[in-house]
Amino acid sequence: MIRKLVSFVILLLAFASGLALAQGFPSRPLRIMVPFPPGGGTDVAARALAEQLGREFGQPVVVDNRPGGNSIIATEAVARSAPDGYTLLLTTDFHSINAASGIKLPYDSLKDFAFVAQVSTSPLMLVAHPSVPVKTLAELAAAAKKSPGVLNFASLGSSSPHFLGFEWWKSMAAIDIVDVPYKGGGPALADLLGGQVNLMFVVAANGIRQARAGKLTALAVTGPTRAGVAPEVPTFAESGYADFVLLNWYGVLAPAGTPRDVLLRLNHAIVSALKTPAVIERLAGIGVDAHPGTPEQLEDWVRKDIARYRRIIEIAGVKF
Repeated sequence: MIRKLVSFVILLLAFASGLALAQGFPSRPLRIMVPFPPGGGTDVAARALAEQLGREFGQPVVVDNRPGGNSIIATEAVARSAPDGYTLLLTTDFHSINAASGIKLPYDSLKDFAFVAQVSTSPLMLVAHPSVPVKTLAELAAAAKKSPGVLNFASLGSSSPHFLGFEWWKSMAAIDIVDVPYKGGGPALADLLGGQVNLMFVVAANGIRQARAGKLTALAVTGPTRAGVAPEVPTFAESGYADFVLLNWYGVLAPAGTPRDVLLRLNHAIVSALKTPAVIERLAGIGVDAHPGTPEQLEDWVRKDIARYRRIIEIAGVKF
């Protein structure tokens, strides 16, 4: 009886402590780690959120860029941080790809994190330089079959969704198109616009702007449905590749063990921020649509995304 009473008191104290923590949270500045350099899409999204969260919390929210290791450096730093809600990670589908690749990671991509909020999902768009005489995905596949190894595409390295997505489609279409790896999307796009490379996956909103200006040819989008920003561009499924669906995403993670009440406080603030015109506009500027969700929705998304990339890696025969 005494043991039961002691256990009950411990649970009650733990609950009260967690409740007090959430009610007083945050009482000092927060930090959002970004696993990529300043200026990119993830950095823009993090700064847009940080500005709005700072207003919501009445505390500074600092963006800390920790590039390197295909996002592993920043991700490990967050996994090893105190589980108090003050250190967060704004991550992307690179998180899923690293988990699916089979490489040895200094953390467990699921167990070492608490899931806070989904931020966005967005399709990619396959675009071609106008010098490539094709208007559809079918025409591209036919041209590649006619001249194997002649066409090329710009990727962001073997751990990027751009590379894996293209290799997946190549395996489906049974074609040979040469990979040209780049260290960043900016230089890759510049070379595509300049005609130094033939093809590339880009964010749909950015791709359609260039296509409507006559600078690129839009061939297909990777979402399950046509993109709202580009309703005239068919999906891969509509173009004959029924199983091909690939979506970029941003999400916020915290260290495992972060109190549930703190996670819900953070989730509420992030979801509210994603509904403000200022954040929606900033995200639209990088071609991303806000897609807020619960911690459970983000965890389910990441689990499924890891499984999806494992399948893509296996089908495409990609080695890391």
